Amino acid sequence: MDDQILASEENFGSVTVCAGGVVHVNLAHCSLKFLPADFVKFSELIAQARLKFGPPRAMGGKPRLQLVSPDNQGDASSEDEKPVTE
Repeated sequence: MDDQILASEENFGSVTVCAGGVVHVNLAHCSLKFLPADFVKFSELIAQARLKFGPPRAMGGKPRLQLVSPDNQGDASSEDEKPVTE
């Protein structure tokens, strides 16, 4: 019996179940193996963290940059600091 693919995202990773029932989470530089009950706990943990993480940034949106100079680097309360946008 071949591995059963539970989820796959091209150029990111996949989640499979092998014939022995072990759940394999494979990412580019990381692989995790779980017993089924532990995978359920892990997925619930990740779901909780995702809810607290905040909304995802819009794909294709420009990142907001902030100009930092040695004069105001340690002063986080400076009113002169403005985000740099295009």
